[in-house]
Amino acid sequence: MKILIILLTINLYVFGSIDRMAGREVSFSLKKLEEIASQLPPQYLVDTDSIMACPDLCPNKSIVIQYNDKHQVSHLGISMFSKETKEIINKPVCNFIERLLLELTLLRDNNEILSLLDHNNVQFQKNGRRLQKSDVNSMGEILREIEEPAYFTLSKDDKDYTVGWKYGQQNQLIIQFPLNRELITGANRIESDNALFDQLLVDNPCKSTSDVKTILSSRTGLVSNDEQIFIAKGDTFMLGIINDNKYYKKTTGGYELIYDENFPKESLSNLFLGNFDDNNLKIKVKHSMYGNFNPEYEMNLNDFICFFKNDFRIFTASIQKEPGVIHSTIVFQNRQYNYIHLLTIITQKETIFKKNGVIFASFRSNIPQHNINSLFGDIVSN
Repeated sequence: MKILIILLTINLYVFGSIDRMAGREVSFSLKKLEEIASQLPPQYLVDTDSIMACPDLCPNKSIVIQYNDKHQVSHLGISMFSKETKEIINKPVCNFIERLLLELTLLRDNNEILSLLDHNNVQFQKNGRRLQKSDVNSMGEILREIEEPAYFTLSKDDKDYTVGWKYGQQNQLIIQFPLNRELITGANRIESDNALFDQLLVDNPCKSTSDVKTILSSRTGLVSNDEQIFIAKGDTFMLGIINDNKYYKKTTGGYELIYDENFPKESLSNLFLGNFDDNNLKIKVKHSMYGNFNPEYEMNLNDFICFFKNDFRIFTASIQKEPGVIHSTIVFQNRQYNYIHLLTIITQKETIFKKNGVIFASFRSNIPQHNINSLFGDIVSN
């Protein structure tokens, strides 16, 4: 478990325009933000990035509002972190905390506060005691107590984030919440799928780098059952067959990462895990998106893989069920928010090695990790 401790300066200042937006339609990047804004007094919906005092909602704290490049409101919250601090800690997590605190502050009834926390599996502890109905009349009362200097901590395990503030003499407020993409980002499944679709189709050159060595000088760390394929064993994902093993063959210069027609399923796995800059294959994707939207698009395979390499771990399971046909499942796992994308390929082995060959694939995105057990029954049976 990693723990980050930082001396926190809480934003209490006012920046930017505070022109009122009465009579002007406001656009939001997420439905969640629109729902929160509908409960805000209109004077806080200003038309530019701002941090402004909100004494009627939360004395000695401020509201932060931010816009994206489409001039949509992209963030609303109780300002608890500077822009620089968010980059040091974890910007999505910091934005979630600010957004959650605003959402709770707008609930004046302690039953509603505890109900929202329970619904989202969020726990509040104040001075070592879990928040009870009798402890709170409004979130503003709790936040008002957090004054500078406040020491902020953040830790993370496989299931939860835990954040806390130490302030005053011996006071401490702790919030624990699950590693859940929808909860932390505020985006529902449709919004997340649409965002991924838009980002995938932006023509940006790959900036990812691979630490996979294409040539090894010795056999150290490799295992083999047949002295033809040498395996650099990696980790597994839920099942042993789904892994990030790399496959090598012996050459005069040592051991070379396999991309060879004699080993098609190992070659296909290596394409997703290795570093083949000269790969000119295409991938044609049928993207099964939430909301019954199933677009198809074609792009360079390297660009598709590169898009996920920095933020996801990639695991593969490739088998040859019938002669010349490779079945492969590729899992892109985001461990920060416990969700996956799932790519399924059935292809002729010749396509894998054909210049400008096109691999056809089905793609399902933004699947919560706790919902995926049933998917892998299909993988094993295939």
